[in-house]
Amino acid sequence: MNRRLQVTKYVFLDWLSALLAWALFFLYRKISEAPHIFSHLNEIFDDRKFWLGLIFIPLFWLALYLIAGSYRRIYRKARLKELGQTLTSVLIGVIILFFILILDDQVHNYRNYYESFIVLFTLQFGFTYIFRLLLTTQTVRKVHEGEIGFNTLIIGSNGNAESIFQAIMHQEISAGNKFVGFVNVHDREHFKMNRHLPHLGSYNELNNIVKKEQVEEVIIAIERSEKDTIQ
Repeated sequence: MNRRLQVTKYVFLDWLSALLAWALFFLYRKISEAPHIFSHLNEIFDDRKFWLGLIFIPLFWLALYLIAGSYRRIYRKARLKELGQTLTSVLIGVIILFFILILDDQVHNYRNYYESFIVLFTLQFGFTYIFRLLLTTQTVRKVHEGEIGFNTLIIGSNGNAESIFQAIMHQEISAGNKFVGFVNVHDREHFKMNRHLPHLGSYNELNNIVKKEQVEEVIIAIERSEKDTIQ
């Protein structure tokens, strides 16, 4: 699966979440100020702040998520970690927006501030996490079913490497490893891993091999006698 496309999906859904959250929050604020607003919806659409918010608020959230690392390791997302990361990012973002946009507003009492904070947080977190959860769940399923994989290289060529390789290949649920080959530590005429994977060279050539094969994960499975060699 195309990584750039997957990142684009996350970015688009985060943008859509921020757009919906801002639109509903703006509507909530208008209703709080004037309950009759539904009979004068043109007052909302004529408000310059509404349209500026639709442009700049989503950009603010995307920048914040980018800084927080939300679009890194896009295929390695876990749902529980996603929850914590989204919760933290949204909390920080809402606090920033609250101090920039809301504290200057005229309110009847301080309770309106608390209510506005809670509503904005709930809308932003709710939309963002629901969309992310759906996409992450779909991605995790594809990884477990082997549709999405990560180019993996084994450092090691004999018994230990063979045991680890077979254990990974016989997992009931795939971890997403797609083995491209192995590299040896000590030179020998024959390696046990030859019957399973292509021999890509020596560990001394590791940097070049990783770049050439676009390796994303490296598994170290060397023998005890080889440990001193690579330290």
